[in-house]
Amino acid sequence: MKDMWNKLEEINSVLKGFALCLPPSRNFIEENFIEKAYAKLKNDESIVDDVVGIMISPRLRAFQMEFRYKKTKIFQPYLPVLEYGTFSAIVTDWVSAYLTLLPAVEASLRKWMELEPSLSLKSLHKFYYTFGKYYKHNIESYDETRAHMATEFLKYLKYCFKMLFMGFEEYSRNKFKEIFNRNFALHRLEGAKTLDESASNVVRVILLLDVIAELYLMQNPEDWWHNYLQVEAEQNLDFQLRWHLYEKKAMQNAGHDDMLIIQNVLGDKASDKKKRAVIMKLKRDILKHANEDPVY
Repeated sequence: MKDMWNKLEEINSVLKGFALCLPPSRNFIEENFIEKAYAKLKNDESIVDDVVGIMISPRLRAFQMEFRYKKTKIFQPYLPVLEYGTFSAIVTDWVSAYLTLLPAVEASLRKWMELEPSLSLKSLHKFYYTFGKYYKHNIESYDETRAHMATEFLKYLKYCFKMLFMGFEEYSRNKFKEIFNRNFALHRLEGAKTLDESASNVVRVILLLDVIAELYLMQNPEDWWHNYLQVEAEQNLDFQLRWHLYEKKAMQNAGHDDMLIIQNVLGDKASDKKKRAVIMKLKRDILKHANEDPVY
């Protein structure tokens, strides 16, 4: 196990450059995936797409919503927002997903502060320091597995909180490769202007929410183990319904994405021939679904 944790640290040190880490899911924090990811790194192959592909998959998003988000007390006031944001991500409406989910990160942290007075802070700019100091007291009582996982997640949060809540001037001085910052996003819409940057930031925000939920639930060992190892997802009808709903919407979105049409076809971005082809396809899609009765 010690060797696995060392490899996990090395993998996360690489993912840190993309403001990512291996997510808190059995899909990732298990020996087989870590071995394969580590081997790819040693062959100078990227593992970012592997992580992102699973992260935004309908099944994992349904699992996280049912067995993490809905059970996390600091998320409960914001579940409608998390629902809409997740649904937007599933249908690849990246801009809406990013600007919907981003405030939920700060809101959930402020709710955690309300419930834990020792976390109270006037500004979130230095929250990473206060939170790390607070949470290390929990790690002291964790078993080896939880301690290693929590330590890695804390490293990730420290880096991302610092990046996310920096002021304009300090962020500009640091010259990050991409803009992942709540001030730039909410006041200047930076990091949300193109589909590529929005998609990347949606993954980062979702990962932050997953990590926050995991660390919060870890504080109750019995509940955490029950939800982490003993949950029978395949027998849970709410999970099954959510998963297949997400799956259906993702499949419907596999063709011409509406936002991609706006970005790549409208105006002077495509030939008239291309535009006519897209128009014909849209008409066929409309006719195909016009007479279908909704199924609930």
